[in-house]
Amino acid sequence: MEDNKSLSIREKIEKYIVPLGMIGVVFYMVHTILGNILWPEYNPISMDISSLTADGAPNQDLLRIFTTIYGVCMILFIIGMIVKSNRKYHLATRTGYVILLGMEVISLFGYAAFPLVGDKRVMNFQNIMHLAVTVAVVATTITSAFTLAYGYLTQEKIKELGNFILIMAIIITLCGIMNPISIKIGLSILGLTERLVIYSLQILIFVLSFYYTKCDK
Repeated sequence: MEDNKSLSIREKIEKYIVPLGMIGVVFYMVHTILGNILWPEYNPISMDISSLTADGAPNQDLLRIFTTIYGVCMILFIIGMIVKSNRKYHLATRTGYVILLGMEVISLFGYAAFPLVGDKRVMNFQNIMHLAVTVAVVATTITSAFTLAYGYLTQEKIKELGNFILIMAIIITLCGIMNPISIKIGLSILGLTERLVIYSLQILIFVLSFYYTKCDK
């Protein structure tokens, strides 16, 4: 009886917080699109997304509200996926979601504690820490994506979802490599390459949230 009750509680948790992944993605996209609209001088091709919420940026307080809501939604969504994977899936899949949770926690609290300040090309302490957070976020994002792809393909045998995650992991990795390369060779496309990474991640999250909300019961 207790086991059935515990299962029911876990299923209710999943039901209500797994859809938050889709909601979080919407808030993230609103923050990038609205930030661009409200800041006419902002160039989404050459300027990174963090500039929208940097200290001193126009509308930083408003946009930080959106990114905070996004971060909270993401953390709750991934907790729901950890609960589900602990109930249904094997070690690799569970590990992938735990790493993904670590990434979102680092992102939410790291970027809040160390937003860009002043000229981002000046490596003061805050900007160095912001860069360190970014490196940690990218590394854990790539690790979690490939771990999830391995889990879904080899252990869960959910080929369609596993192949999709693998494709997104490859795109995120290749685009992530383009970021430092574009800076090194002097191309002003940091905003574009960064968006390819982050928007790919948002698509991945949205699809996972939609799949486990609508398709997987």
